[in-house]
Amino acid sequence: GGDDAEAKHNKYCHFCQHVKVKRATSMLACVNQECARRFCEHCLVTHLSEVVPKPTEATGWRCPICRKTCCCAVKMCDRTHRHCKAFRYRQRRAEQAAKRTQNSNGGAGRGVPIPIP
Repeated sequence: GGDDAEAKHNKYCHFCQHVKVKRATSMLACVNQECARRFCEHCLVTHLSEVVPKPTEATGWRCPICRKTCCCAVKMCDRTHRHCKAFRYRQRRAEQAAKRTQNSNGGAGRGVPIPIP
């Protein structure tokens, strides 16, 4: 039944990566069979400005990733809000890769410090 479907979902909120254990209803699980994500009510309301459905209305709820409204579901998010953790990590990795590329291509002697006269 419903317990099998709930068991396949991650226990962490996709957005903040925290486990919300105070109330079982504080986490929403996506109905998409291919998706195993959950979002906590706090992140949905605070960071994504979503209206959280009542537990009786949440049976057909699709997560922000499946609806392409989460930052990580798009290539570049230009909204002024706190981005989900996955998007922030992706941005940080891209910035680090760009710095590594810049450092390996630039400079005299590839990584060897240039003496200051």
